[in-house]
Amino acid sequence: MTTEGDPAPTRVQKFGEYVSDAARAAGYDIDSPRGGGKKALAEKAGMSHASVSRMLAGQTIPDPKFFESLADALNLEVGRMLVEAGVLSERALSYEELRPPQEIDPREVARSLGITAPDKIEAFVAMAKALAEPDEQHASRRSA
Repeated sequence: MTTEGDPAPTRVQKFGEYVSDAARAAGYDIDSPRGGGKKALAEKAGMSHASVSRMLAGQTIPDPKFFESLADALNLEVGRMLVEAGVLSERALSYEELRPPQEIDPREVARSLGITAPDKIEAFVAMAKALAEPDEQHASRRSA
């Protein structure tokens, strides 16, 4: 809860807190002036020491080109980090929202692989259908 004299933290401050917590959890000693954690994080993420210091202090959000390497350095999912940075919404992070499922036509796949003989295309389709069956269904067919 915030009071009149204590404004709500900004998006940049929230991101700085999130990354700081993640850095500590990943084993970076970012609180000790001689711990070397900020320098190690900067090196691992490919960022400057000054940029990492400003980010951890809640003063800036890094350039988007560093999100993936920063997430890797902190053992975070890059999508979650983008939500915390305010770049993506929770809704946009959802795979279903980003990419609706598409039907794949095995015949088109066969042709794209250079399979052109009708009998080979049908064999490819049969194999694809068998492989796509849930494992339980396939196992029950073998035992029947």
